[in-house]
Amino acid sequence: MKPTPLKRQSLATQVRERIEGHIRAGDWQLGARIPAETELARQFEVSHNTLREALQGLIHAGMLSARPGDGTYVTATDRLHAAFDHHLEQSELAKILQARLAIEKSIAGIAAQNCSEDDIKRLEAALQACKNREGEGIDADMAFHCMIADCTRNPILSEIYRVIAAYLCRHWTPVLHQRQYEPQAIALHDELLDALREHNPAAAEKVVERLVEFGYQSI
Repeated sequence: MKPTPLKRQSLATQVRERIEGHIRAGDWQLGARIPAETELARQFEVSHNTLREALQGLIHAGMLSARPGDGTYVTATDRLHAAFDHHLEQSELAKILQARLAIEKSIAGIAAQNCSEDDIKRLEAALQACKNREGEGIDADMAFHCMIADCTRNPILSEIYRVIAAYLCRHWTPVLHQRQYEPQAIALHDELLDALREHNPAAAEKVVERLVEFGYQSI
């Protein structure tokens, strides 16, 4: 059986991959509006039709979202993010909460083993920003937890957790925002940071159990 010759990539495919590269590199952040079609066509030196074909591919994949009369926005940082986010939207809340607890416990345990002194300093600053009620809704709280995920040194865990965090911010901010500043919630966050500072995986996992349970009592 003769192998099928490989097809050369079309211009639209090359442009799509370059746009994906910009998104993964953080040049265009999640939720940001990307440059207008005219500017992108000039930047990539392609026709408007080629550019639109590339954009449509990313819209279909869930990485971009077109808003008529407004522009095109980044809705996922990569295809894994887009696929996972779509799966969350179709899942039962109880299953999502169960998955979040399992993932966050693992993240806390691994982070406790791997976090450095610099990581702890960044976490202290992030937690203080949460206590100062910086940002909107539960953004500061989620940023703190996403930073813990980064301490695992595992980009897959970090990305999965960011998808879950984005889902929570999108759907549960009004409810969770009411509880994150309660004294018990603040105390639990302090305990979690202490467990990470002491490199105690078991303690970190136990605090996460209590923290997630506390947060979802209102849901």
